[in-house]
Amino acid sequence: MWFLNCEKKSNGLFFFIFVTFIPILAITAMFSYAYFHIKTTEVVFTTEEIEGLRIIAHIKKTVFDIQKIRGLSGIKNPDQMCIDNIEALKETISNDLKELEEELLFYQVTPQHFLEKNESLKFINSANNNSLENRSFEYFSQIIDELMMLSSHIAYQYKLVLDSDLNSYILINNVVYLLPELIEHNAQIRAIASSMENGALISGQKQHIIMQLHKIKEKLHMLDYNFFQLHKSSDNSKIKIVYDTILEAQNSIINFANEELLGSKSTTIKPNGIFALTTKNIDLIIGLYDANLDILNENLEKRLYESEKFSVYIILSGVASVLFIIFINIIFYAKNRKFIHKVEELTITDSMTSLYNRRYFDEVFENNLKIQQRAKQTLMFIMLDIDFFKLYNDTYGHHAGDLAIKTVAKNLKNSLKRAGDMAFRLGGEEFGILCIGMNSSEALSFANGIREKVESEKIEHTKNSASKYLTISMGLVVIEPDFINNVNDLYKQDDEALYKAKESGRNLVVVYGS
Repeated sequence: MWFLNCEKKSNGLFFFIFVTFIPILAITAMFSYAYFHIKTTEVVFTTEEIEGLRIIAHIKKTVFDIQKIRGLSGIKNPDQMCIDNIEALKETISNDLKELEEELLFYQVTPQHFLEKNESLKFINSANNNSLENRSFEYFSQIIDELMMLSSHIAYQYKLVLDSDLNSYILINNVVYLLPELIEHNAQIRAIASSMENGALISGQKQHIIMQLHKIKEKLHMLDYNFFQLHKSSDNSKIKIVYDTILEAQNSIINFANEELLGSKSTTIKPNGIFALTTKNIDLIIGLYDANLDILNENLEKRLYESEKFSVYIILSGVASVLFIIFINIIFYAKNRKFIHKVEELTITDSMTSLYNRRYFDEVFENNLKIQQRAKQTLMFIMLDIDFFKLYNDTYGHHAGDLAIKTVAKNLKNSLKRAGDMAFRLGGEEFGILCIGMNSSEALSFANGIREKVESEKIEHTKNSASKYLTISMGLVVIEPDFINNVNDLYKQDDEALYKAKESGRNLVVVYGS
């Protein structure tokens, strides 16, 4: 019945696995939550920001080119360089608008922004299909306004405006709003100044330039505040140098507008020269825009890298924690297994004889019946007790009685040669044996062998009428696999056989039914 011991050990192992699995489940749930939280809130969020920023940068590049062609188209008598620039810009803008249209087709929007996306696509398609030849200042300005509005929508849709990092938020504000608007105010001054005739502006043009100068002043005030915050919160010396440079360029445009365009009745500078002069300074402001864009991209890429690295650390930490729990539990189980098995053994073993106890017998007997029926083998059950044991105790004392019980137990144990054979102390001087796979004659021979061994110990027992030595009486039941039996009936049958052995003179083996 070794498999029953294996079953008990398996139950202990299953319990160990279960106890180990509970903290592993908790650790897995905790680290999975942390991983998916980082993945959805940081990695996905930052990835969307980077994608949105890429589209916005594409839009702004197109806007800057349209601003240039707006200024060049207003020149009344363009030189050859101006004409060549217009042709090159028309091709560049056409390609940019086509690429932008393709990007917007894959641009995912929420339902409330779906109409805005369709309107933007229609507008870009219309602008690309219509010739840019001889277009008015207002036409180009409308395209620029629409593209700037699209840029703002994308900043919202890709959550750029929701960035929680102060530095990134300031840079986003500069890239999406302040710097493009500042460049547009300067570009409008360039376009109007380049389009004047005979070196003089009309009243409406002057008013428009004054309004743009006022807006430039507002934007510079806001940029001052933003760059002050950037400088205060982190080391952005590179961008600070670029900002100082564009302030000089911006002041050059402001001074030119105040002195040459507004402060005198006319200027001697030709429209081509005005365009070149203002473009040189506007390009420096665009350089500040590019510097902001580069730093913002670096910040977002770094954040994405850190978030992805952190998510990997979470996975590795989770795996390490699980392995640590498994390792600790294996060490604990390995070190305590012999104690666990000892405790299990004590619960099923009789302390005096080291045979299995009655509680374990009750558990094993029923299992053996099921096993022998499945295996189609006979099951032998022997029940025995010491003859006239009470008289032996009274004559030789309880200590001698204990030694007699131990001697019988030793002989039972020594007689069991197969791994599946089991001996039990059922109570007092009563014992039991279970064996699978013996036929009736083998079982009877086996039982008689045990009986003879006990008598051959030659333990004196003067009150024993069956022999002058200590003897045992045995009842034997051989259970065939084809018969369905229950434990109580079999126990009664063996008890009857044992009773018959005692009635027949003791020191006998009686087979039930014989």
